[in-house]
Amino acid sequence: MLKALSFFFLVLLLYSETVYAEKIVLAAAADSIPTSYIENGEQTGILVDVINEAFERAGFTVEIKLMPWARCLKSVQEGTVDGIFSVYLTNERQTFLSYTNEVLITQIQAFFVSVNSSITFDGDIQQLADKSIGVINETSYGPRLDAALEKRLFKTVDEAQSSKSNVRKLLAGRVDLIPSYRHVVFSTAKSLGAAHKIKQLSPPLEAIPSYLAFTRKRDFSTVIREYNKALSAMKEDGTYDMIFDKYLQ
Repeated sequence: MLKALSFFFLVLLLYSETVYAEKIVLAAAADSIPTSYIENGEQTGILVDVINEAFERAGFTVEIKLMPWARCLKSVQEGTVDGIFSVYLTNERQTFLSYTNEVLITQIQAFFVSVNSSITFDGDIQQLADKSIGVINETSYGPRLDAALEKRLFKTVDEAQSSKSNVRKLLAGRVDLIPSYRHVVFSTAKSLGAAHKIKQLSPPLEAIPSYLAFTRKRDFSTVIREYNKALSAMKEDGTYDMIFDKYLQ
């Protein structure tokens, strides 16, 4: 009996190691400059670098797939990819995602308009009710703006599949304003040769922590534990800040 139990636990251990020795596939938004995008045929970006470094330290092989954000969410919900980054924590998403504990990035959401726009903002979203807004499909912008969108506060809501498409709509005058993470908007506009054509409205909406999260279709508790330790160590030894500085200087 003892030998049988020993054999069972040995098989279980080997199986677990085999599962986690396999490549972990993560989805992230494409064309999200400077966090995750393609340059000269190669994946690059702040979060691409942070994730790759964290998983190397944690001892796991990772593959990142860049795709439209709505497809990222659909893929991780269905379990066709293992995880997703960077994703806000919402009650609805917790039904199909297991979140890591370490914050991957804190995103300061704000509204952006064309440089010649006369739109003003004092922090009250209600004052923008007569404006058209461009958003990225299936994206959460934090509790305040999500609630306003759910209540259909704005005159019109135009959905795009990527940050680049959303910025292009703003530049073309198809929408009055767009919400986004500051660095993404200006880096994307810069890539289009139009950084000088966009301005941020103040004050910002809110600062929202974003995470790496895994599908609930499989058990990733070991991966999550080791990833949390690796990312925490990167923050402590300065690697995390160095990666951000590389892209934001």
